[in-house]
Amino acid sequence: MTENAIRPIIQEFEQGERTFLSQTWYQVWKTTGETTNGVVDTWFEVIPPQMGPPEHKHAQFDECFWIVKGTFLIKVAEHTVKATEGAWIFVPRGMAHAFCNIGTEDGQMLIEALPAGRMRPYFEEVGAVLMSEPVDQQALRRVGERYGIIEVGPPLQGETE
Repeated sequence: MTENAIRPIIQEFEQGERTFLSQTWYQVWKTTGETTNGVVDTWFEVIPPQMGPPEHKHAQFDECFWIVKGTFLIKVAEHTVKATEGAWIFVPRGMAHAFCNIGTEDGQMLIEALPAGRMRPYFEEVGAVLMSEPVDQQALRRVGERYGIIEVGPPLQGETE
């Protein structure tokens, strides 16, 4: 087997290292650029009610979302829709997007970034900033810029189901 060969990865539901954006908003990492030779970052994300990222775009990778549990408000470009369990969303690189859990319980998504976009170190840095008090908005922007993630609008807000 060559040094750069991709090995199979099989993980149970809760298996994988975690990063935290808050005490209750976190990711469970399934694959990273390191484990897939740069092919894909994959993480399972648990999103508390009324939470989601600000509207943003990625300069260097496409992103896919599969809603595993819950109801989300999803915005891609100028289109905003309500999406529920089983919905699949593909967002090409450079396209603005955001989501918000509009349910009353934690929502769950499986998210992929292709090609691998160094998402785990990005979220580790963002999590450290978000967990500090007060949150330094300038520091958040600088982290995003280092990873080619540009904030273009506020987080979505939606009525709870």
